[in-house]
Amino acid sequence: MFYIKKLPIYIFLVAIVFVAGCKDSEKEPETEVETDYAGNELPVNTDSEEAMEAFKEGLEYFDNGSSRKARTKFDEALEHDPDFVSAQMYRTYAANSAKDWATNREKFMAMREKANDAEVMMMDATEAGLKSDTDRELKISKKMVEKYPKSARAQDNLAIYYNGNDQEEKAREHWKKALELNPKYVPAIASLGVSYLFDSPKDKDQAKKYFDMLVKTAPNSPRSHILLGDYYRDQDQLDQALASYEKAASLDPQDEVALAKSGHANSILGNYEEARKNFKDAREVSEFGTNFSAEANTFVYEGKSKEALAFLDEGTKSLDSLNVPESNKTIGKFQAAITAAHIAMHDGDAKRMEKIVNDLRPISKQLASDANSPSVTANQNALMNYWDTMVLVTSKKYDAAKEKAESIKKAVDSLNSPDKLEPYHRALAIINYKMGNIEKAVEHIDQTDEDYIHDKYWKAKIYEKAGNTEEAMALYQEIAEERFNSIEFALIRAEVDQKVGKNKTS
Repeated sequence: MFYIKKLPIYIFLVAIVFVAGCKDSEKEPETEVETDYAGNELPVNTDSEEAMEAFKEGLEYFDNGSSRKARTKFDEALEHDPDFVSAQMYRTYAANSAKDWATNREKFMAMREKANDAEVMMMDATEAGLKSDTDRELKISKKMVEKYPKSARAQDNLAIYYNGNDQEEKAREHWKKALELNPKYVPAIASLGVSYLFDSPKDKDQAKKYFDMLVKTAPNSPRSHILLGDYYRDQDQLDQALASYEKAASLDPQDEVALAKSGHANSILGNYEEARKNFKDAREVSEFGTNFSAEANTFVYEGKSKEALAFLDEGTKSLDSLNVPESNKTIGKFQAAITAAHIAMHDGDAKRMEKIVNDLRPISKQLASDANSPSVTANQNALMNYWDTMVLVTSKKYDAAKEKAESIKKAVDSLNSPDKLEPYHRALAIINYKMGNIEKAVEHIDQTDEDYIHDKYWKAKIYEKAGNTEEAMALYQEIAEERFNSIEFALIRAEVDQKVGKNKTS
């Protein structure tokens, strides 16, 4: 979201791990060239005043979550000074597709001879991430904090490492250290709010504290009001959430996220026509107009899964006529296919699901090719093996599914991510549940993501079957209180509400 190393949604979907390892990052520190840059920032170097001004504006946009505007400013900085390493670095982070990320990443990595020590460290961290060398990434991130002890951004960088490796408490510790160095450092304020709201251990009061701080610190940033709206949505204060999202849209009518967020709130409220209009409006003002998934959810909430699948199919076909880069079309097709696969699996439509997964295969391969990253390739291979496994499950070929599930585990063998086996355990939990092996199903579902609603749903079903009724009902209740829009929630909402309602009357 606001994490410096995390890329936009398409990269999140392919689970990129981000880092680097070049040969001389452990050399003795050089003396940095002094600049007029802020004392709690990492050093940047350019002789062009125009480039520096554009860079600062771009970084402010980037820190406030507006990658689209940030890209324009970073490009402007590079026009004034093509050797401005940090401008190229942040242009990479603000990428708008897997291909754009890979292209700008290679440009950044090729600038090593012109880079200062901080930039070299970030190059090394980038390379380590591409290789899933988490030990090296941590070493570099800690070294950056030691070399730049007054830098809030260095602390942020270390926090991002811990957050990406499921060490949430340590991440929060370093974001708080960043705020001690710079109380107005927006990325840390936003990240703390997001962390407390979405990641276990959660603390909603702390989340509200940081979102209020964010609005006070950056009142003219649409993202400040969007995140505050997310807090209100979590608290089922949907009218206040809508007001926050509408405030964000008023600050920037071209902010597609603000418009889409209103669509999410209206989806939860059951205002499906209004939601569809929100999503269409968001698509019209967006940079590429390729996201159809959230709008498809509105049909699922209404119990019209066939209409949802038809909408996704029509939307996917329309992408080929758009005058946008192929890599961005790939992202839209990828998102639509994943949504469609969830729908077909939930409906038990094995034939439709097999076609969707077969159509997804070349899209996944192209996305991995665009990203040009071993980590992305490994995750995409695991993803396809997971969906191939789910096709077999939906076809009730459970023994074949168990065998295929092992390929998920094998695909991520080269990765060091702590959560890399969650799809493997999710698959085996579902397979064993379907086969009646409830003890094994419990064993596997307990190794999945406690914050992912799909895993929480299957945990509730498995616990219920195992006779752990109280724990299962507590999980169903948590799911029923969900106020964030996803295809997983849209598919299970009616079933879960019914279970919770029956439990209350029994």
